[in-house]
Amino acid sequence: MKYPEKYERDELRGRFTRFMEVMVKRARLNYLAKLRRQPDTLPIDELPEELFAVDAAFPVASANDFDFAEERIATAFSSLPLMRQRILIMLFVEELTPSEIARKMNCSVAHVYNQRSLAIKRLRQLLEEGGDNA
Repeated sequence: MKYPEKYERDELRGRFTRFMEVMVKRARLNYLAKLRRQPDTLPIDELPEELFAVDAAFPVASANDFDFAEERIATAFSSLPLMRQRILIMLFVEELTPSEIARKMNCSVAHVYNQRSLAIKRLRQLLEEGGDNA
């Protein structure tokens, strides 16, 4: 009669061991996924001082720095909000991808696409209004 009890005990131990293996593996995978979602961070002491200035973090050229084909485009571009100007500059002048821009600006990729769309829509609207008045 001792044999069945020992067999049951070994089976329970085996099931528990397998259960713990699965739990540890899932916990490890969840931890690694969480680490991938977190942005890379540095202690503030290790950051260069020039990054503390707002202009150094996001260098923005004024509309006059660009060689626009028409003055209307320059005027329309300069009337855009600063964030949308930065996004358009990074997209079309610096040729960064939306994911790179999102990383630089600490926002989502969807936000970059949304701001790009709104900026282009506003530019079209301003250029059409300017074309009617000319």
